[in-house]
Amino acid sequence: MSALGQSGRVQIEHSCGAVVTASANNTENWTKAASCRDCGEAQELKLDRMTAEGGLVGCLGCGHPELYRKKVFPPILGIAIVVVAAVLAPATYYISLAVAAVLDVVLFAFMPEANVCYVCNAHHRSFNPEPKHPGFDREIEERLLYGDKAVMGKPMREGGTAGAPEPEH
Repeated sequence: MSALGQSGRVQIEHSCGAVVTASANNTENWTKAASCRDCGEAQELKLDRMTAEGGLVGCLGCGHPELYRKKVFPPILGIAIVVVAAVLAPATYYISLAVAAVLDVVLFAFMPEANVCYVCNAHHRSFNPEPKHPGFDREIEERLLYGDKAVMGKPMREGGTAGAPEPEH
């Protein structure tokens, strides 16, 4: 399979604040740029950041090599579960709170993951999970935000976060 053959979707925030989605189901559908409907600005996609197997070694939006993995869990769903459980709590002798906790854990376990860019916050979904990126690492964020002044900043990994171990904290 070619590097552009993998289906996937990337959401990129443009300078005007609008979020643009670029997606493809096969090689022919990938475009070189994603255009904003609001301002018309075109964001060039860094398609060279995809592996031959359709995984990611960097951000398709800005090309930065460091991404982190997070669950795509709608916050409103979690809040709704807790609110309903709290309202029902007195009538259910607070068993609804335990049921809500179990439901939350089960839903969270089955929610899909996205790779998110530390720099431009682009969300990459439905790409090959290999190479695997670690979860969020505060040290990487500190280094990118504050550079040499970062308290906990470590030097950038050679090759970015692709295949890197999970953070120690």
